[in-house]
Amino acid sequence: MRAIIADDHPLYREAVRLRLERLFPTSEIAEADGIEELLRLGAASRGKLDLILLDLHMPGMAGPGTVARIVEIFPQTAVVMMSGLAEPGDVVEAVRAGARGFLPKTMPPELFATALSMIVAGGSYLPADILCLPSPATAEATPHAHRLSELTPREQQVLVRLATGAPNKEIGRDLGLAEVTIKLHVRQILKKIGARNRSEAASIATRAGLI
Repeated sequence: MRAIIADDHPLYREAVRLRLERLFPTSEIAEADGIEELLRLGAASRGKLDLILLDLHMPGMAGPGTVARIVEIFPQTAVVMMSGLAEPGDVVEAVRAGARGFLPKTMPPELFATALSMIVAGGSYLPADILCLPSPATAEATPHAHRLSELTPREQQVLVRLATGAPNKEIGRDLGLAEVTIKLHVRQILKKIGARNRSEAASIATRAGLI
């Protein structure tokens, strides 16, 4: 895997690099401290770039326009936003611009690993507490979507993984919970959001912007 970590804090770049090297031992990782260096390194990769981890507030960032530009330049690359502090609206706009996910800098290492593995495999990742509430337009299109706000943080985490198609055993392993506990969470989730089954729950979550 080839990746670029774009962040203006050297210590954080080093920490992320170590995490990536543990996750993907044969990876080739470059570092950039600004948008221009990111673009230069990206061009040098000649299109063979799998992942860009991009600080939401680094020098050169100008909101969703910059994200859209990077996604357009590297259409085959998973662009993932990072930040220590981000407003939900900023994350939503970045995702609408084409970002494949958002990773808070405060997230636990094991969850970071799970999220990145999901993204590299072709999926996406958004923290449930960032996007648990749909926009008014989405709520009209998805009658059950407003009920997502009734889920507990743990239930939101389970729903995010459920929507990716992960079985209970895998969800339990990712969250450090017993499979029977996951079954109970799934039962509560279906009841709270008015879904008849896992597939319908996944559809509700996706249309509401949770995934």
